[in-house]
Amino acid sequence: MVKVKGRKIKRGDEIYRGEKAREFIEEMGKRYGMVYVMDVDGYKRNSPNLSFYKKLDCPIWIDSFPRYLEDVMDLVVSGFERISIWDMKDENLAEVRDMCEIEIFIGDEDEKEAKRKAIKYGFKGIILEEGQREGSDGKKMEIWKIYMNEWMVKRIE
Repeated sequence: MVKVKGRKIKRGDEIYRGEKAREFIEEMGKRYGMVYVMDVDGYKRNSPNLSFYKKLDCPIWIDSFPRYLEDVMDLVVSGFERISIWDMKDENLAEVRDMCEIEIFIGDEDEKEAKRKAIKYGFKGIILEEGQREGSDGKKMEIWKIYMNEWMVKRIE
């Protein structure tokens, strides 16, 4: 997992810029098969670093906090393999499902709400933050958790 802000990568105390940033992400992609990218500019300003990602040659799971259908479509057109969607309204999720064929994971402050949305709209699974817990209700789906202190995302179910 990496954080991107202003086309710079932060991982722990290290900051990578330009070509070093691209190389770092691509090396992670080779090592882990896919890189989970938290786009701080997408989260804070609704302006993810899409032109930077288009230069990468590895599978990316993007978490840029898309707010609207258009934001998700920008991510789809940019070629990401997976997208995390947090706190999006149901009416927008229905449209996303109808327009996208990539893997989408739902996050929400309420993990039960995330699971409800993922099941209702047929998405791949849910993404949780470290402090969240997922209670088993018998419905199987992929569940991933973000571990910020370890700089990783792990599948927990």
